[in-house]
Amino acid sequence: MVGSELSCAFLTYSRPLGPYPELKFPTLVSRLGQSHVQPSLLFFRTSPTSRGTARFLNETRIIPPLAYTACITALKAIEKSTDAVELHFADEEGDPYAVELAGRIGGYVVGNDSDFVVLNTQGYLGYIPLEEMTWYASVSPEAPSHEEDSGFEEVRKPKSKRRPVANPNTGRGIIPPSGDEPTLSLTIYKPDLLAAHLKIPVTLLPLVGALVGNDFTLQPESGRRNVQSLFFDKQLSLSQRITRVASTIQAILSPQAQRRKKPKHQVDSVMDLIDRAVNALLARLVTTIGSGEIDSIVEKIVEATLQYAIPKHADNSLLPLNVCALHPDDACPLLPLISRRVELEKSSNSDIRDETLQHAIEIRAQYLEAYRHGNLSPKVFDPLSSGTFWPRLFLENPDLETVSRSIGRPVREWIYAVLDDAVGLPDTLDEENELEEVEEEEDDLDELVDVVESNSESDSDDDFLAPLKGELHRLHGSGSQGPSTLTVLHTQPSRPPIVTEYLRRGTRVAQEAVTVKSIHELLESVSLGSLGSIPVLSLPFEDRFTAFLRAMGSDIPPVRSLPKEQVIPVIAVRWVVRTLQLRAEETGSKEREKEKWSRREAHCFLAAFSSPDAPQDATFPILDRNVQLTAQILQSLESIELLSQTLLLTATLPSSVHHFSGRAFHRLLTDSTVPESGTISSNLMDASGFGLESAFREDHSVKSRKTKKRLDNSKNRLGNPQALDYAQQEFPDDLAGVPRDRIEFYSYTKVEGERRVVRISEFAWVPTIARLLRTDVVDICIKPVPSDNKESAPPCYLDVPKVDTSASVPSSPKRSSSPLPTTRRPRSWFGKR
Repeated sequence: MVGSELSCAFLTYSRPLGPYPELKFPTLVSRLGQSHVQPSLLFFRTSPTSRGTARFLNETRIIPPLAYTACITALKAIEKSTDAVELHFADEEGDPYAVELAGRIGGYVVGNDSDFVVLNTQGYLGYIPLEEMTWYASVSPEAPSHEEDSGFEEVRKPKSKRRPVANPNTGRGIIPPSGDEPTLSLTIYKPDLLAAHLKIPVTLLPLVGALVGNDFTLQPESGRRNVQSLFFDKQLSLSQRITRVASTIQAILSPQAQRRKKPKHQVDSVMDLIDRAVNALLARLVTTIGSGEIDSIVEKIVEATLQYAIPKHADNSLLPLNVCALHPDDACPLLPLISRRVELEKSSNSDIRDETLQHAIEIRAQYLEAYRHGNLSPKVFDPLSSGTFWPRLFLENPDLETVSRSIGRPVREWIYAVLDDAVGLPDTLDEENELEEVEEEEDDLDELVDVVESNSESDSDDDFLAPLKGELHRLHGSGSQGPSTLTVLHTQPSRPPIVTEYLRRGTRVAQEAVTVKSIHELLESVSLGSLGSIPVLSLPFEDRFTAFLRAMGSDIPPVRSLPKEQVIPVIAVRWVVRTLQLRAEETGSKEREKEKWSRREAHCFLAAFSSPDAPQDATFPILDRNVQLTAQILQSLESIELLSQTLLLTATLPSSVHHFSGRAFHRLLTDSTVPESGTISSNLMDASGFGLESAFREDHSVKSRKTKKRLDNSKNRLGNPQALDYAQQEFPDDLAGVPRDRIEFYSYTKVEGERRVVRISEFAWVPTIARLLRTDVVDICIKPVPSDNKESAPPCYLDVPKVDTSASVPSSPKRSSSPLPTTRRPRSWFGKR
């Protein structure tokens, strides 16, 4: 997309997302269920034939983990190659940041989110939907015409439906068509034109979005009704809902309505406007809703509106990228998230030259620089912002434990410990502190009574959300006192920090609390307790790298000697193999034993970084096991990448996930062949399995091929020479001097429902032994010596020669048996012993 835009002489500013706001959590949970859990459930409940079609895969597609990392890698490569691209990373919710950035530079926002229509600020030119971008390319004059081909013309039945033919010279979306000098057609939505059409001030568009329904109000909280279901009838379309909300606000603000009302009913504040708008939309249900529920709805609408309020600044130019390109240091919402440790050290020690305080300041600066340059994922800031973590869910078996818990959580425990040691996580407050905070919030809400005069149409350009800026600063934690106003970190925390993870549990997304362990405890568990005297991030690179390898169980020479871009993939596959082995040993379950990886599967994963992908039209079955292997390794890769970023190792351990091909991985697994030796080096294979020889399972596909080969070879030779050797070895007294051609083997079988004895011929030995059970017995018989003076006639088929000596040998070499007495007993062929 960026390359296409550059060809059109655009100056591109990319804006990746920041940490998730708490108000958006219900929407995120709902989206995860719809876009990740439900497609996985549908995939595993569909037959392999049906789910392998391109249409099914397209309809149930899931954005894979590490897509963000691969995208950032591509954008950074383009940024290095041209001056027309700049990367900016949002402080928190990305939509307001993008609009504010566009307002500073006088540009547009390109995306697929209708929120960009209601967001507005000075200098913002409008929103361009990606879906409505159309490319046109001129046709080359040398291109031959179909009509001049060879005198043939297409014949079509008169009543046949003509299918639309895709024009190769046009295209929709971000990819331009092939051709000379392509042109781009855009659709631009301007907030001021929308506000003029709705006849409301442009600054009230965020309020319209909150009332109609946005990411912060559409999903109800637990046990509560959806707000929009209370506002509107089910029959109303989206456009009709927008019109009704706009007309309601217009009626409240109109001068005619103000004159008809008594002075005490005038709109004296923004809170009064929101309260009256909510009550007007709830007029049809006013008798069934209590005052407490109405107050809760009003508060939710206020918070949702504030998320879209963009503060005004005297200087609209971009700031130097020391802390933030849009906000001064004391107003940047990102800085307080990484200042807890600094504020704690300042409160406990006033000496600015204190070594511990200097360590905290240096770590804060390193984290800020890493994030601004794309070397620190926004997911790392979710525990710092809201005390939560959202692992990327992917296609996995819904009947099994999620890999986010089994594979990823042990790695994330290290991430939480490092973050708490470096910059500090939000403390777990007790109930009394929480009650005090609620009372303070209620006191702050009482202060929102600023008067807004709305008695003339000339006030349409006023910022009706300006009185709520104080509340906005309170929510962002950036008041006039700067980051020092943080109250989430205390000198004596009541209990260890807790991070709430949102994982798949069955067929839904649920919360799970994880108590953060001490970094000293984790370092001692890997024999590095001596490194805990100072913060981990203040240690030299070699010590941090050693802690990283020890934590992942891969501090071995073969891994250290690898090229830096191969270290993380090898550690990821080693982590999966080692984790699954420990799980199998803990329970002794056969199911856990089956989860273990084979060496060939590990080599297939490593080969997927360099193996050429299959053609797009090539098809291969998508097996359940291969899907689960992919989910496990992607979760391992994502978690280990985040740990590497948290330890600030990215500059030395570059990410290589953009080279990984999931399609190639599935193809290699399906081929049931060992990857070619030239695809991955011997050092890479040795490092992936060093010290884990017993952790791999036996490859059943290789075993089946070997068994088939042995069976094929047995057809060209006699089947029982080994059986004769084993029989004479087990019963030397009875069979040592007996010629081998007189030794025969018999077993029991059912013929017409009766248990009978049959002789095992030389050619039937291998398949017969393969079918026997461990408790079955093979009888050894000795044929009588043939008479010299009488020509022996061939025995009849159903006759059994007389037995000189009989013995028994078990069908399995692992089971020993005593020989039968050497009494001579005649046997009937179908007789019983």
